Amino acid sequence: MVDLVKSEPQQLSAMTMKVRELDAMGRATEYLVPIPDKSNFAEWSFYQQIAMLKAGAWEKIPVSQVIYAIAYAEKQGLDIMQGDVYSTGDGRIATSNKAKIKLALKTGRICGIKVETIETEDPLVLEGCAVSHELECTVTLKVKGFDEPVVKIQRLSEWYMPRNPNWKFRPQHMLELNTLAHACEIVHPTVTEGDEAPPLVESISASGTTQALKEAGALPVVEII
Repeated sequence: MVDLVKSEPQQLSAMTMKVRELDAMGRATEYLVPIPDKSNFAEWSFYQQIAMLKAGAWEKIPVSQVIYAIAYAEKQGLDIMQGDVYSTGDGRIATSNKAKIKLALKTGRICGIKVETIETEDPLVLEGCAVSHELECTVTLKVKGFDEPVVKIQRLSEWYMPRNPNWKFRPQHMLELNTLAHACEIVHPTVTEGDEAPPLVESISASGTTQALKEAGALPVVEII
């Protein structure tokens, strides 16, 4: 929930947003930020960007991660409001498939793209999936400075995400987008994401393990007031 605090005179530019974040000990840190009076995200102050993201899709993400994500998006020329950068929920940030493609195209090195998808004879049983046979996608990129084209081959069963309705009802489109994005990462590598990153190491506190902290309800909680 967002708490709008009005000042006199009661104009939009005089309103503020209060963001409250709790640490592991339950201690609150509050941020009081003026409501933006412009529609351009890039014209907002850094604090306004943090507060507005925390009021939306980044509500449950710690402020420190939001700061890092904003800085990373700005450095890469990505649009965090559009979803180019998002939190994985485990302390890491990731770039969307469309962002990976965007970054690779911005290099000016890709001079040809070919996407081919075939339906194989292999039967496929995936939760909620609209197709009954395996799909295989091949992406070929012609890249300036590469002796050979970049070729990436992926199968639907390798990447299918049943919790995402797009994968259920538009599996071919999602497979093609995913395969193209992974091919583009060879041209312009992005952040190390969950599918290739080493596992996170859980820290031990004086009062016990991370699991014990979870059970005790002592892990950081983020809320908007």
